[in-house]
Formats: sequence, structure tokens, C-alpha cells
Amino acid sequence: MCNFLLRKGNAVWNLVDNLGLTAADLAWSLNAADVYELLQAEGVRAEMIRAALEAAAELNGQSDDEDDEMDQADVEMDEADAEEKEAEAGAAEVPAAAADDEPKLSTASDNATFLASKIIYRVDERGQEIAEDAEGNGVMMGWERPIMEQTARRLCEAYEWRRTATARTKGGALKRDDAPEPEKGADDDEDDDEELVVVNVGFGLGIIDSYLQEYHPTTHLIIEPHPDVLAHAKETGWFAKPGVRFFEGTWQDYLQALEDEREPYLCFDAVYFDTYSEHYKDLRAFFDVLPNWLRSDASRFSFFHGLGATSRCFYDVYTTVSELHLRDMGLLTEWEEVDLDNAWVWDGLEKRYWGDVGPYRLPVSRLEM
Repeated sequence: MCNFLLRKGNAVWNLVDNLGLTAADLAWSLNAADVYELLQAEGVRAEMIRAALEAAAELNGQSDDEDDEMDQADVEMDEADAEEKEAEAGAAEVPAAAADDEPKLSTASDNATFLASKIIYRVDERGQEIAEDAEGNGVMMGWERPIMEQTARRLCEAYEWRRTATARTKGGALKRDDAPEPEKGADDDEDDDEELVVVNVGFGLGIIDSYLQEYHPTTHLIIEPHPDVLAHAKETGWFAKPGVRFFEGTWQDYLQALEDEREPYLCFDAVYFDTYSEHYKDLRAFFDVLPNWLRSDASRFSFFHGLGATSRCFYDVYTTVSELHLRDMGLLTEWEEVDLDNAWVWDGLEKRYWGDVGPYRLPVSRLEM
């Protein structure tokens, strides 16, 4: 029946009911695994097709603005037809909307609106630090600490193993911070074995940056465009930390600065991506640059996987879709589960997040050699 409705009835896989549940969510609750898997596969198929169509539109030079204008023109034509039919039937005419009555853009879904709005930093009744946008949505919250700690460990574990092996080779034990530097021999490697270059795209509360600092990176680049976030980082001493350097702009601005040679080109051992008010197509665009940013197959990439985290099915679909798109770029991805305390996820925020989605899935990607 599901196959019939999808293929012959034009059913949409991701429609929700008045409780915010999809057909797949209901199938999960009824233990109908075969139906759930069918709808999940339909979601993956639909999202992969949509991504391919968006990429083709960009290649053809059709901008999102043109798409929006076309969609708006279709809506206006439909409204005009409806009004004409109502008038012919003797129904009261619906007044046309004012031409300048455009829908208000949200800080949670429009990046330019978000960057022009205020961010509030506060501590809730549990002592959890929260960065909140102007609409009361959580930009970053303290409950993310276990995720960030584990992510930093997975990103830097190859470096930590290399550093430990190097230290044992040189002296049989890890060096103390106050130990004298060993003299270099003619055949000794340069500082490459000790170098750790990391980048975090999106500072927020600086949680993952705190954990990355525990691995003593020689270069720690942070890409952050929001003026309130940058001001908070300065107030909390991040601009003075060893090895830390901020690029004050979006990651797209950073790419342009690299192209214009205003920024030095770096190869990274660890790359983390956690922006706010961007969409999956922006993350996918970032996937495209990854092969040029990673130093070697020992380098690691991860991103905050909150994609579709309002529904179990949406989350499953975007887990698969993102893995497939990363594979297209030559990266293999492993997933590690992190249990979440949902009470911490929801408290004091306008938008409920995660709910019954299940454990957080932590992606760790590397170049396939």
C-alpha cells in the first residue's frame, strides 16, 4: 500500500500530521520495520534527487532568487484564479495582499537575518550555558559538551597516537611540558610529527575549541562571522590563547580570502563544521572543499549532525544522504553514537530539538586512499 501511494498517489514521504509525526514515525511506533525502511529509502531517494537538481540548476546559472521569483509568480497566479472563481460564484472577494507584504525572514533559517540579529548569552536554572538567537532558538547549548568532547577526541586521535609514538621513540616516555627539547640529528624529521593544525567553522560557545585546545594544536583557526559571538570570544580570552587565530567572516569569505591570497593556505589535521542558520546544501558545498583542506588520510573531518533532528526518520535519512555525499568526495565516514539527556536539550527554548530521535550520531570522515 505504501508503494502504491508513493508511486501512484503522489504521497509525500516527509509530510507531518498535527502532532508533527511522519508516516515513518508512526510505522516505527507500530514496530512496522519493513514500512519504516521503505519510507526511509524513499526519503533518501528524494533527497539525493533534489540535491542533484539543485546542483544542475546552479550549473545552469539559475539562482535561488530566480527559483523564488518563479514560485512566487505561481502562487500569485493561483491566488488570482481562486479569487476569480469565488467572484463568479458570488462569494466574497478575498482582498489581495499588499505588494510589500513579504513574509518575515527567520533567524533560524536565513543566514543574513541571523548575522544581523542579536545573540543572547545566558545561564539557565541548571547552570547550563546557552547562546540564544533573537527568536529564542538555541545557537549552542551546554548539553552539547559530551558530543564535543568525543568529537575532539576522534578528530585528534591519529595525531595523539603519532605524538605518543614519537615521544616514546625519542625518550621512552611522553615529554613533560618543562622538559628540555631533544637535540635534532641530521636524520631526524622536522616538526611535522609534532605539528597539529586544526580548524573549527562556527565558534558558538567555544565548547569544541576548549576540547581541541587540550591537544595543544600548533595552529588553531576559528572561522566565525557573527559580531556578538566574536565579542563574546574576546571577552572570554579566546583571542589570547596560544596558537588560536580567528578569521572574522563566513567560511565562504575564508574561501574567497584564500583565492585572493589574503589568507595563507593551510592543510589541516582536524576539521570541524558547526554553523548556524545554514542549510544542508551549504554543508554539502563545504564537503566539496574538504579534499583540499585535509593534509592526508590521517586527517579527520566531523560536523555537528543535527540534520533532521526533529524526527527519527528525517535523522536516519540525512545520516545516509550525508554519508553518500561525503563518499562522492572520496571520504569514508564512520558513525559513533552518543547518548543524550533530552531534558537538557529542550529546557527554556522555543524550538524543541531531538525529542525521541534517539542517540546523537557522531560522524568521523577521512580521505579514502
